[in-house]
Amino acid sequence: MDQEWQDQAACRQIPVETFFPPAEQEATDAKSVCLGCGVKNECLEFAIQAGERFGIWGGLTPQERRSLVARRRSRAALLEAATD
Repeated sequence: MDQEWQDQAACRQIPVETFFPPAEQEATDAKSVCLGCGVKNECLEFAIQAGERFGIWGGLTPQERRSLVARRRSRAALLEAATD
């Protein structure tokens, strides 16, 4: 996986602890950094592909990433069924 996007990430100068809050409810600071980041999508896809189970990646919490992956799988299954 190409990770050159990390050089352009808005979070590169922010303490890493910001993105690994003790509770998902405390993710507001991290999400605000991600909101304006130009490589937010690359970050999110990296986390999904790498199976990151912790931390805020691409502006999403672990639970939000799991939900996104589930929605993508459902959509893919529907599309596959529609083309059969």
